[in-house]
Amino acid sequence: IGDGPQLRDYVISLNVVPRLLLFINPAIPITFMRNVTWVIVNLCRNKDPPPAQHVIDELLPALNYLINNKDINILVDTVWAISYLTDGGNDQIQRVIESGIVPNLIPLLSHKEVKVQTAALRAIGNIVTGTDEQTQIVLDAGALCHFPALLSHSKEKICKEAVWFLSNVTAGNQVQVQAVIDAGLIPKIITHLSKSEFQTQKEAAWAITNLTISGNSQQVECVISAGVVAPLCALLSCQDSQVIQVVLDGLQNMLKIAGPDVDALANLIEECEGLDKIEQLQNHESVEIYKVAFDIIERYFSEESSSPTQPPSCFEFNPATTNTQFKF
Repeated sequence: IGDGPQLRDYVISLNVVPRLLLFINPAIPITFMRNVTWVIVNLCRNKDPPPAQHVIDELLPALNYLINNKDINILVDTVWAISYLTDGGNDQIQRVIESGIVPNLIPLLSHKEVKVQTAALRAIGNIVTGTDEQTQIVLDAGALCHFPALLSHSKEKICKEAVWFLSNVTAGNQVQVQAVIDAGLIPKIITHLSKSEFQTQKEAAWAITNLTISGNSQQVECVISAGVVAPLCALLSCQDSQVIQVVLDGLQNMLKIAGPDVDALANLIEECEGLDKIEQLQNHESVEIYKVAFDIIERYFSEESSSPTQPPSCFEFNPATTNTQFKF
């Protein structure tokens, strides 16, 4: 079953699933139940193509039962099985949601066993790659209250997955963006943008840029106030073209939405050496990066774009990162 979708489907065609599910009952010894759960994981694992819909529908009630098991091995395999099912597109995500399993999944984000946390984080992370409505199901189940601890976890992999999850939430609607802000998670995202390993910084850059696309001016103002500009500009020196593109897009979006306070924001970018980096990127080998860098310079940093007669503004940034003050 675990060797690929062809062999999986062959075994399924022999009617293995109903027979397998007969073993899921309290009378079965734990050691044997672990083997049953391991087989279920392998039934769910491959997604090219995924299991047939009727097979998923048969397995979900069993997973909903097994997710309450106290045995760590069974629990880990159960949650990984759910994560594989939620990695198969919006239709499969919807089937998982309709099974009623999400409320049982969310508390596992704070499980004492890292293996369980990792699997649960991946499963709900997959769900929020779906539609805004599917994302809202996860948020309504109280997922965000687990993220202050997840973002401060000692395991870098957990932190990276947590920021990845949030990058998909900030790609949602403004209500969902506000939920991230209200949960106090923006400063923690910015900390990872500043200090974490590069792969986590990359996810944090996506989280911020997605917010500048989905959020309103007040929400973008909140992120700037929290001190995002300096660490965002610092990433312009990295060697990853995709990250550079994401950062440039985020800065460009901030400048577009700044309105009358665009000069103050431009000054802030210049103060943290962002302007120097953007100017250098006009020589980048990527045409897309060159175009965005050129457009930012032309629109916001050329002599024609400046407005020296504009009165000073009064928006207060995080004093730890800048002395510039202005308000959107």
